[in-house]
Amino acid sequence: MAKHYPTVAGVDFGSSKVVVLLCEMTPDGLEVVGFGEAESSGVRKGVIVNIDSTVIALTQALEEAKRGSARQIDYLVAGVTGSHIQTMTSQGMVPIRDQEVKTTDVQRVIEAASAVNIPLDREVIQALPLEFIIDGQDGIQEPLSMYGKRLEVNLLLITGAITPLENIRRCLQKVGLKAHHFISSALASARSTTTPEEREAGVCVLDIGAASTDLAVFQDGAVRFIRTLPMGGMHLTNDLAVGLKTTLNEAQKLKHAYGAAVDLIEEEISIPGLSESGPRTISRRMLSQILQPRMDEILMMCKSELSKEGVDEALPSGIVITGGAGHLKGILSSAERVFRLPVRVGRPGGLGGMSDMVTSPSYATAVGLMELGYEISDELQFFANLFEKKGLRRVQSQLNRWFKDFF
Repeated sequence: MAKHYPTVAGVDFGSSKVVVLLCEMTPDGLEVVGFGEAESSGVRKGVIVNIDSTVIALTQALEEAKRGSARQIDYLVAGVTGSHIQTMTSQGMVPIRDQEVKTTDVQRVIEAASAVNIPLDREVIQALPLEFIIDGQDGIQEPLSMYGKRLEVNLLLITGAITPLENIRRCLQKVGLKAHHFISSALASARSTTTPEEREAGVCVLDIGAASTDLAVFQDGAVRFIRTLPMGGMHLTNDLAVGLKTTLNEAQKLKHAYGAAVDLIEEEISIPGLSESGPRTISRRMLSQILQPRMDEILMMCKSELSKEGVDEALPSGIVITGGAGHLKGILSSAERVFRLPVRVGRPGGLGGMSDMVTSPSYATAVGLMELGYEISDELQFFANLFEKKGLRRVQSQLNRWFKDFF
């Protein structure tokens, strides 16, 4: 029987589909070994509203991802989004024990900053350092090995409501899995579609999904704020269904095949009618005239959030659009008109193996979950470091044994 390195899974519970991505932790990093997706009707605006339907979709996606191999999932990260996700800042300070910042000092100061009171119906899902301060010197992103006597941190705490988080746990439990980490979907999408240079200069990522839009802003290499807006691609589909007097399924097909956010040259297309009425011929420009106002509304909502935070003109790297809307023709010109900033479509990258399966903007969250999960997990980083110290065969057997002990 062929042996495998430990397998890491990322699960994205979207409003239109559930995506499962499997990666193998190898000496060369994470390599894609499986991918599956299934349509879902159990999630609305990023929150599970029907566990049974979600479990069915999750099961189908898992089966597709595992097809051709009987891999055991050793570590799993799940994406979370929705209006219940909130952020708050916190500060912490500790003395530097040996006048040289070590990993233990960083862990202690983050723990000190995380010790804040939050409502009983919420839990912290991520604690992200915005900057470290050593003896009054601020703006430090990597404090390790630096000299000093006092270490401080400004921390961004991302919290979620317990009820939707518990529903995610229950869906995973019903298929025999558990989440070792929850990660903000907005941050995951940003991680997989932007470069460190863009995040350092200042960039905004818009992940326009089916029922909601996740917004994440980075400046000086750190996340500044995230938002989830209750509008997405489904609103475009609904507008088409009403405007063209057709079904939602047909409107979805028309959007994908002929939709555009800008006026196009005249082109006649045929669409089926409702009930027993025969097909009709309409102008493709009519689709764009329906889609453009709604797309502009979504983009203007995002611009308004940037204006509230005072960063609408402080983004040298501009706007990165990802998610399902990244496929819509003309979205770049529409976004440039609204934001008056450089705009590009964000496509995920950075994984090895069969990563060509997940290069679409629709899978930005799933890929980012893998990358962030790998980076923030102390266990995975500890195991990965062993590759540099031991022979591969010995590492492989030891990793498999330790994963069983830990998980």
